[in-house]
Amino acid sequence: MKMISFLLLAAIMQVSANGYSQERLSLDYSNINIKKLLNLVSKKSDYTFLYRNVTIPDKNITIRVKDAHVLKVLEETLAGTSLSYKVLSGKLVVIMPAGETVEERPVKGRVTDNDGQVLPGVTVMVKGSQRGTQTNANGEYTLEVPENAVLVFSYIGHETQEVMLKAGQQEYNTTLKAGASGLTEVVVVGYGAQKRINLSGAVDMVSGKALESRPITNMGAGLQGLIPNLNIGFTSGRISSQPSFNIRGYTSLTGGGPFILVDNIPSTAEELSRLNPSDVESVTVLKDAASAAIYGARAAFGVILITTKSGASKKLSVAVNTNYAIRTLGKVPEVELDPYIVMDYKHKAGTPLYNLYPDAVREYAKKRSADPSLPAVIVDPNNPNAYAYYGSTNWLDETYYKTAPASNTSFSISKKDDKLAFYLSGEYYRYDGQLKYGNDIYNRYSLRAKATYDLTDRLKVGANTVFSSSDYNAPVFIDGDFFHNVNRTPSLSVIRNPDGSWTQDGASLFGRLQDGGRSKNYLNEFTATLNGEYAIIKDTWSLKGDATFRRSNNTVNAYDISIPYNNGPNQPLKYTGANPSYARNGADAIRYNVFNVYTDFHKTFAKKHFVQALAGFNQEYRYLNSFSTTRQGLISTSLPNPQLATGTITQSASINDWAVRGLFYRLNYIYNDKYIVELNGRYDGTSRFPKEDRWGFFPSASAAWVLSNEEFFKPIAQAAKMDLLKFRASYGTLGNQVVTDGVREIYYPYIPTMGSGQIGQILDGARPQAVGQPGAVSASLTWEEVQTMNYGLNLVFFNNRLSADADMYTRRTKGMLVKGKTLPNVFGTTEPRQNAADLETKGWELSLRWSDKFNVAHSPLNYSLRFILADSRAYITRFDNPARLLSDYYVGQEIGEVWGLTNEGFFQNEDELKNHADQSAVGSDDQGYKFYVGDLKFKDLNGDKKVNYGKNTVDDPGDRRVIGNNRPRLPYSIDLSGDWKGFDLRVFFQGIGKRKWYPNPGNHYFWGVFAQPWTNVQKFNLDSWSPENPNAYFPRVKSYIAEDASELGAPQTAYLQNAAYLRLKNITVGYTLPASLTRRAHIERVRFYFSAENVFTKTKLKGNLDPEGLDGSVYPFQKTYSGGLNLNF
Repeated sequence: MKMISFLLLAAIMQVSANGYSQERLSLDYSNINIKKLLNLVSKKSDYTFLYRNVTIPDKNITIRVKDAHVLKVLEETLAGTSLSYKVLSGKLVVIMPAGETVEERPVKGRVTDNDGQVLPGVTVMVKGSQRGTQTNANGEYTLEVPENAVLVFSYIGHETQEVMLKAGQQEYNTTLKAGASGLTEVVVVGYGAQKRINLSGAVDMVSGKALESRPITNMGAGLQGLIPNLNIGFTSGRISSQPSFNIRGYTSLTGGGPFILVDNIPSTAEELSRLNPSDVESVTVLKDAASAAIYGARAAFGVILITTKSGASKKLSVAVNTNYAIRTLGKVPEVELDPYIVMDYKHKAGTPLYNLYPDAVREYAKKRSADPSLPAVIVDPNNPNAYAYYGSTNWLDETYYKTAPASNTSFSISKKDDKLAFYLSGEYYRYDGQLKYGNDIYNRYSLRAKATYDLTDRLKVGANTVFSSSDYNAPVFIDGDFFHNVNRTPSLSVIRNPDGSWTQDGASLFGRLQDGGRSKNYLNEFTATLNGEYAIIKDTWSLKGDATFRRSNNTVNAYDISIPYNNGPNQPLKYTGANPSYARNGADAIRYNVFNVYTDFHKTFAKKHFVQALAGFNQEYRYLNSFSTTRQGLISTSLPNPQLATGTITQSASINDWAVRGLFYRLNYIYNDKYIVELNGRYDGTSRFPKEDRWGFFPSASAAWVLSNEEFFKPIAQAAKMDLLKFRASYGTLGNQVVTDGVREIYYPYIPTMGSGQIGQILDGARPQAVGQPGAVSASLTWEEVQTMNYGLNLVFFNNRLSADADMYTRRTKGMLVKGKTLPNVFGTTEPRQNAADLETKGWELSLRWSDKFNVAHSPLNYSLRFILADSRAYITRFDNPARLLSDYYVGQEIGEVWGLTNEGFFQNEDELKNHADQSAVGSDDQGYKFYVGDLKFKDLNGDKKVNYGKNTVDDPGDRRVIGNNRPRLPYSIDLSGDWKGFDLRVFFQGIGKRKWYPNPGNHYFWGVFAQPWTNVQKFNLDSWSPENPNAYFPRVKSYIAEDASELGAPQTAYLQNAAYLRLKNITVGYTLPASLTRRAHIERVRFYFSAENVFTKTKLKGNLDPEGLDGSVYPFQKTYSGGLNLNF
């Protein structure tokens, strides 16, 4: 924090100096040409020079001034020449022959489009100055200008035009041509950049401006919903929770996600979460194999390219952004708290298995429900040494603060001149958790220094260094079962006894949080990239290279102790928590190196043939060294270190490394801006496969046809007001090297491994070590092959106001690394992994955008609307499961399908029970497989008078059928934005259009007492069957029927949840002070804003669950409200 404060102070001092220096200059030049000197003075100051009827003399002078005003410098420069000058408003300086005068004169005109329609709100500026105006509602403008000035006309969706003023002419009517500003936009692609109009693959991009002013905790939260089919998910609201990234749906049975790069430096999702969002210039997503092929082994399922900002302005630019946020809890379950209702309901649920609460106990609960002033804790009438609890504790409310703060401050300093461009930035982010007891606190710091320097007119060198540091201090218990136990802890209990001691439940939850152990995580990461570029032929052929070195060190210091509690007034203390206590130290050290060398040639021949060729070499190496030491019997928590413990020591260590090496190329050909062809390929090798199977060649091809540029089509385009019609197609193959065991990646899947550990038996007074039998491995493991076909369409209408982008794709993942063919039991071990399964994913995506402006109260209101929608479905096309067992994958299976029973309501009377099909095979609760009036009734689909699971195969599923699919489908977003007279507004919605979800057995946040009688009663659990409530949501209250293989534990139609949702992801309102006011204080821009995140969620989910945190046993998701300030100097 001290370092960032120092840099902020230095930045502010530099800003003051810069504002001063734009009026005053210090120069020391001998024998400098006057023309060159005038250009230099113009660049270093805020003044713009206009030349009237003059030729600058080819003369050299010597000038030495210190802290001199610009006009004083100008006088010395022009001394001894036949030239003079005059200063006009707007810092315009007219240089003219001595003795002449210059007069400003008004010019006026009207601006129209190609169809003759007037254009209100067109910006009209004197080139190179701050003087300008805008057209009114009739497209008219008036402006005072000096002679020989140049007017610049700019308007959204149109090409910018310049008009040279002529002597004696006062009216300048201008027609602006429909522009293609979005189409000529430069998009970052693999190892380079291309104009959007020239792309032939499936590529999408979003500006870093979309992340501005949002109180986001990491990049994943900021990107969610911004790009079609870039799917980002969170499973928890905890600050340390990492997002999952996916492009275009399900990838492989072995896992696999997009390849993420920041400034062409590979990054993991965790590393990306530490990126300062204010540093981001743009985010590009390469979706198909053709656009991603150049990255080879790491890019089988798409690429996310993040480009950070660089020095761009010729004048020193300083930006400071700060915001302060207040977070509140999002959706959490609603719990019944009335002691008698809770006790009676739990008693019914446990009957006849348990007599949980006898009549006398429930009688006092009824009294306390009627009179809450009665004590919640009394001495048990049947046991004077024990307490009886009649509380109404909302453990969720007691766990979390209503609000918690977060704050972020960042700054940047940048500049670019003829030789040097630099960008410096820093960030400090603090997050206070919402736990009332033993809160969790997170701090993040980052610094970035980025620069390029032209050593010669051919050789450029650069460096990009990033240092990030974070620390997270949290109760060690929240890494365990805390969130699961919060809802299992009954509301009848209380936190503390009358004597102030912890109750058993209080100690098990809040005692362990507050007085138990802590886990302190410290992460330091340094990344340095050195790069260079040599122009073999200027502006045509270059040689580029870069080397990246990343060093990361993550240490964890943790300890845990037992917590005392009391069950009665005369009982000895008991303990819960860690027994015995322990201290643990651990560390992960990562070394990561990347090298790239490539050459790029591009040239246009005969004005119609554009050719580009790129070829290069890439290598990555990653080394991870991890160790952990745990020792029991901690002496003191003041120094919780294994060295201050006396008990058993447990140690573990692991070393993993992997490498990728490849050769890549890209060939582009464009004919007359109409026909586009691109070829990509990579020859890749990975250390994860045997030597003879490590290498693979993965080519791709794409093509595009810009039909709107064809002469025969132009009349049609003009009639339809069409600016662009482009068709795209691509096909490519990539390799996937990822192999997992279902939880983590396996780096050496071709090497047999043997587990070791102590055996359970004691021999000669000790438990000896044992080594397990190695598993079998295949001799021919190699790449999964990912083939992608893509067809796309780009449309632009109405002078670039309306655009539409659509894509359809098929992705086939072949040779997935799964268990091979089933072998006889005499084989002695599990089947080895083989390239033995195939998968096909099909999908589409659509993006629509409208942007325009119109006048409101004589001022332009700019607005835009973007809607995106996508979908995908994946099917198994090869898998060794000849019996088509439903317990495994099978050919034809759609990934995510839910097989379940069909509900017919509840048994309402004994006759229905007697005449219904036998369904004793469904349910294994402790009540003897019997069904009663009020229980669930399932449909006998196959008519065999039984409700069962058949042979558990596709051909004989019993009475099950596919009742839904739990994969998120139809992800969509709506993005509205506008600005008017300094005010700006953005409203961003995001959601999932289709998803089914069945609560897991034992999900206490949903099932409540239907899972176990010890858990809480959810409010909506009370809607259970009774003779008075025959059309209830739940069956008659009965515990354990939501456990594994029981009535509610079996997926079924009645409780299959609609998990689709619409979320108001962000709303931001801002106001920018007028520049005429701020520039007096040498401040370029001052903007105040208010922003809210996750404000509103519409869903049909029962139980008040969050649709992104369906498990419920997690840190709750939060709503965030923040206010902030943007300053630019």
